[in-house]
Amino acid sequence: MMAAIACVKEGHASTPEQIKDYMSGNICRCGAYVGIVAAIEQAAPQIERS
Repeated sequence: MMAAIACVKEGHASTPEQIKDYMSGNICRCGAYVGIVAAIEQAAPQIERS
């Protein structure tokens, strides 16, 4: 969770590719990877406002 928030706050959530690159050391590339990227994309506007 903290890495996902930092990804957005540091400006690395503009594209799915940026998110994958930023999060690559924190999550595996298993079946959940697509969902994690989607969750970050969905939450980014709310995180940016906080």
